[in-house]
Formats: sequence, C-alpha cells, structure tokens
Amino acid sequence: MSEQASKRRKVMQFIACAAGADRAAFRERYLSRHAPMLMRHCPPLLRYVVNLVDVKASIRHRAHLTPRLNRELDPPPFEVVTEMWFESFDDFKHPHRLYVNPAAARAVDDDLREMGATVYDYLIAQTVQWDRTQRPAPGQRTPGVKAIIFTRRKEEIPNKEVEALWRKHRIVAEKYHCYATTYIQDGVIAPLTSNAPVVHGLAELYFPTREDLEERFYGGTIEGEQAIAADAGPFVADAIGLYSSEYVMRE
Repeated sequence: MSEQASKRRKVMQFIACAAGADRAAFRERYLSRHAPMLMRHCPPLLRYVVNLVDVKASIRHRAHLTPRLNRELDPPPFEVVTEMWFESFDDFKHPHRLYVNPAAARAVDDDLREMGATVYDYLIAQTVQWDRTQRPAPGQRTPGVKAIIFTRRKEEIPNKEVEALWRKHRIVAEKYHCYATTYIQDGVIAPLTSNAPVVHGLAELYFPTREDLEERFYGGTIEGEQAIAADAGPFVADAIGLYSSEYVMRE
C-alpha cells in the first residue's frame, strides 16, 4: 500500500565554488567549518542537511532514448546543496531573526566570501512521497547515494497542470524507482537570490549503493526507463543529476 505523502516548506541552497578552485577542498571546508559555524550562529535553524555533490556516477540507459530524460555534467554545476527547515520562513528571511547578532551574520558571510562561494537560495514546497532511508547520528554520512535531480518544466504547459502531472508521476515512480529508499518532490515556490538559475522542481531519490543508482535507477529494466520517460517527458524540459553524499547535521 502506498504511503501518504507529507508536505512541508524548506529553504534549499545551491552552492558553487569559484572557477579553478580545488573542488574537494571546497566541499570539505564547507562541511567541517562552515556548516558548524552556521549552526552555532543560527538558533532558529530546526533541521539542517548538507549534501556534498561528490559522487562520481553515471546512470545506465538501456532503452537508448533520444534525447535522454536526465543529463549528467562533469564537473557538476554545484558542489554543495543544503536544506534548511525553520518554524517560519520569516526566521530565514530576516537576518535579525536568523542570526544571534550582527557580528554572527558578518562572520557567516565573510566565511562564504573567503571560500569563493556563490550561493543561490530557493523557497521549496517539499512533498515526501516515501522515506525509508535509515539515517545515522547527526553529522555522519548517510550510507548510500542521494540523487538530486534539478529540473525545468516545459514553459508551454501551465504550472498548475505540471504540478498535477508531477504528483501523478508518483504512481509510475513507485513502480520503477523501486530501488530508491526515499523519493521526495521539491517544488520551487520562488527563487530568493537575484540571478538564480531557473529551476522549477527537484526530485530527491536515495539509493542504498552507487551500483543501485547506476544500474537500477529505472528498476534495472528497459520497460522502466521507457515508462518513466513516457510519464515525465511531456512536462520535463531538462533534468540534471547531482549525485551526493548526505549529512544530516541537525535533526
């Protein structure tokens, strides 16, 4: 029997490093230094997840469809994707509520500047379709691979129609993304940063192993790949996979 979807708002940040920077060092510094700093200085932050886009993987396509529904870029456009939950969006929107004091706000901003980070914020309506992934203690890496699929819809289709088609997509996803222990649909309510890349929605799928992601993203069958493409293709214009290590920093 299908699980009932649960809905909640969150803020997602997509973070890129400067061109030519040491990407691995950038990710490590964010996780080991910047994320703890943020938690110290931001009391309203209720739950905080850091995803490092550090998994080299390539989904196997058996159906030889043209064009493919998902693209993979090397290097990826972002090094870190964060997820933040607050009691109220106002806690994030207003710096005097987000940070303990103005000095804390400056320290966080200065650290990002020193890292050469470019940060894009989005307000997200999260719909958890299913989540059976077992998480370790806060701060430890969740075993497996988290695929964050960055998508843009076809502009000629009204947004409300796309939303309805995406919610209905769960039926096909449950059948053919059957190796995913988590499936979350993130609808973009609004970009919060000027010049943010256009993104309309994100899919989060968690796989127990990289092999499961690469070989069984579509259930390991040609039928599954064809069915997912046939169901999502009418409303998805572009999809880019960000394959990540998840760290739940605050639960």
